[in-house]
Amino acid sequence: MESTTCELTWNLDRIYSSFESEGFQQDRKRVETLAGELNTWSASQLVRGRAAADRMEEFLKQYNAYQQLYLRLFSYAELRFSADSQCEEAVNLMDDLEEVTGGAGEALVRFSKWLAGVSADELERSLRSSAYLEQHSFYLRGLQGKSQHMLSAEGEAVIARMQSTGSKAWERLYMQTLSTLRTDLELAGVTRSVTLAELRNLVYDPDPAVRQAAAEAEHEACRSVAEQSAACINAVSGEAAAVYELRGYASPLHKVLEAARMDQETLEVMLQAIRESLPVFRQYYAEKAGRLGHAGGQLPFWDIFAPIGTESSVRVTYAEAQAMIIAGFSRFSPELGGFARKVFGQRWIDAEPRSGKGNFGMCVDIVPIGESRIITSFHGQYIDVSVLAHEIGHAYHTSRLAGHTMVNMDYPVPIAETASIFCESLIHVELLNSLPAEEADAILERSLSDAGYYIVDFYARYCFESALYARRLSGPLPLEELNALMLESMAAAYGDSVLPGSIHSYQWISKAGYYMAGNEFLNFPYSFGLLFSKGLYAQYQKQGQAFVSRYEQFLSATSTRSIADAAKLMDIDVHSLDFWQEALGFIAGDVRKFAGRE
Repeated sequence: MESTTCELTWNLDRIYSSFESEGFQQDRKRVETLAGELNTWSASQLVRGRAAADRMEEFLKQYNAYQQLYLRLFSYAELRFSADSQCEEAVNLMDDLEEVTGGAGEALVRFSKWLAGVSADELERSLRSSAYLEQHSFYLRGLQGKSQHMLSAEGEAVIARMQSTGSKAWERLYMQTLSTLRTDLELAGVTRSVTLAELRNLVYDPDPAVRQAAAEAEHEACRSVAEQSAACINAVSGEAAAVYELRGYASPLHKVLEAARMDQETLEVMLQAIRESLPVFRQYYAEKAGRLGHAGGQLPFWDIFAPIGTESSVRVTYAEAQAMIIAGFSRFSPELGGFARKVFGQRWIDAEPRSGKGNFGMCVDIVPIGESRIITSFHGQYIDVSVLAHEIGHAYHTSRLAGHTMVNMDYPVPIAETASIFCESLIHVELLNSLPAEEADAILERSLSDAGYYIVDFYARYCFESALYARRLSGPLPLEELNALMLESMAAAYGDSVLPGSIHSYQWISKAGYYMAGNEFLNFPYSFGLLFSKGLYAQYQKQGQAFVSRYEQFLSATSTRSIADAAKLMDIDVHSLDFWQEALGFIAGDVRKFAGRE
């Protein structure tokens, strides 16, 4: 077993030693060759006269080989860019790979359309005829189902090319506009130019004057690009609605649910439980308002994420954080604890705060080498320990899928946060039980703040996006209607817990998910992930060690089952209101602790 290390920077040599290395250069050329060969094969070999099983197996082997090399290259570029936003080689490589993947994408469309013509009986016979195909049965059945929503290969190619100057271009315009947007912020008599991202980070500032000034500056910054943003959101949503209608989806939401392997009933039951729980979150916001000195129990929106109390002088070292995580994980299972030890020992983590590096947490899985890499910024606060635990949880989930081929590695977005939040919960409990009361209270409040973000704020985002697509069918929404819709959605979620007038109407501008073509409804899947993991943790509290092996088997099965079927492995019925209420009850218990009633 690897020993732990206290180095705060990662080692990427197992992927590539550099962009100039011989291995990288060989793979860069090879990936283009594989994409070309796959495209040529699909254009010539998906014809009558050969056994269906042979063609399925040949395509899958070629496609898995291409995906393995593509992911290794793209992951390296993504990691280098995330650690240094000025890395031009990384940006150029990601752009080049986007072009390369076009040929492989066309091949996948051809194969999908061909597979749609294979009868159900022939598909089942083919799966039984080959161990390799049986291994890919879930993927092939799913691909055949999705093919009903595909146009002809020519039609899909036309859409892809049109999108490059349509929704993708509008998305790039939005991203460029927001990333370069700057506004003046005056603090303590000093005015400085700041980005929108810097303003958003100030919601966690301990000084209430800074938080309010940042919120007002954000309002003005968004207002200055409102007309342009309205054009972007109308273009992206309008194209999505039109394209999904052409493909035979009932709505963009229908498409998202199918891609998430989630049915409408699950979504509706979860949303019902969320709506019922909103009064609990409003109690939390009222308690927080009182602690921050706001009369009347209403919290100004710029204080939603405000830290409670003064910043503690107590610091945790990186070595102490490692020891805490390894010990906490080991109490759950030796396997999870050993995995954390390996992550630290093999330097999978870049935790050093520095200029040019994003201030966020992210885990990138490099499946071809069976490893992951994690980026975060460790400042010595106890919340940084939770972030580390969260990202290691992502890596652990992927490690449980070892042995799967590339197309069998993907698990749906709603499940993606399960292991990460579960691991974070393990350490959260460790911190609450071991820290002094003031420190534990701050950790508890941050956990509730995060839960409110994923439940309350994301419910507002879901309401806005649902209404956006419903109204977009009648034409583009003018700026005033977008603003009114945003305020209606925020009111539905936050109710009277937020001070009237403190939520600015341009909130829809700073939510990047609305502008990401092909990634609609990036809201409820994260609410699902939080609640599902809380529900699992509630089971662990009841079952103890009997829960552990089943949980690890569950993680291993998440990439080759629907959400409902995977949940059944844990005896969870995602159509049951009781399950979601129990998960939300776990959060309600934390609200009572925070309010001093438990």
